[in-house]
Amino acid sequence: MAKHGVIIGAGPAGCSAAMTLRMRNIDATILSWGEGALCKARRVDNYPGLPEMSGAEMNAVFRRQAEGMGAVFKSALARYVQKTRRGFTVLAGEEMLSCDTVILCSGIGRISRLAGEDALVGQGVSYCATCDGMLYRGGSVAVIAQDGSFEEDVRFLQGICRVDYYMEKPHDAPGGVTVHSDRPQALRAEGGRVTVIAGQEEASYDCVFILRPAVALSMLLPGLEMNGEAVRVDENMATSVPGVFAAGDIVGAPYQAARAVGQGNTAALAAARYLSDNA
Repeated sequence: MAKHGVIIGAGPAGCSAAMTLRMRNIDATILSWGEGALCKARRVDNYPGLPEMSGAEMNAVFRRQAEGMGAVFKSALARYVQKTRRGFTVLAGEEMLSCDTVILCSGIGRISRLAGEDALVGQGVSYCATCDGMLYRGGSVAVIAQDGSFEEDVRFLQGICRVDYYMEKPHDAPGGVTVHSDRPQALRAEGGRVTVIAGQEEASYDCVFILRPAVALSMLLPGLEMNGEAVRVDENMATSVPGVFAAGDIVGAPYQAARAVGQGNTAALAAARYLSDNA
């Protein structure tokens, strides 16, 4: 049976890693959600062989090549990575994927967390409606969303809970929810419930679901060692979690496509060796 690697991030590092895994006969699934940094570049002149090209055009070239080699792209937010006895499970959107190795290539998206948020994770704060929504069936919950891309999650919660909706950034809210106009600022535990502080208002809920287009690395993969905001890796792009590798902007500056491509290749080669050594 072929081994399987999940790559989180579809930029130059992720596409490069996928190509190398496929060259080693390892199945590769790339998870992406939204545009990466390269796609926002108006023009890139310093990548060998692809001059005077926009970042979006360049990334499309990388993606076509990876797809042509058999990599599978999924538009899904990686919510959680868990080590198992046989490998890993990755919660991708609403789907649970099993794999043998994970390569983190998700860039440097910084997550601004609310005051009090970290201390309440698992104690009234959740990042996954599908995972935890049924625990609060018939109760009252708040959804804090950064954009409107999580309407499916909100609809699911509406079917089982009373839902209040808060926006971290202005966007169109799903219909049928109670929308609070003030931006949430902090969370506080109170009598077994969680209080949302927004402007001059406070309201308490059985659970607060925080839905963002990115997940803080400390929440995505507990135990992952960091070097400031970058993932700590060795010369083979191996992280502190055996079987997990990282490449590209996520491991720190300089933030260059050429560097990311090389690191993606190195990470995939190391992942292939890891799978061979632990077969």
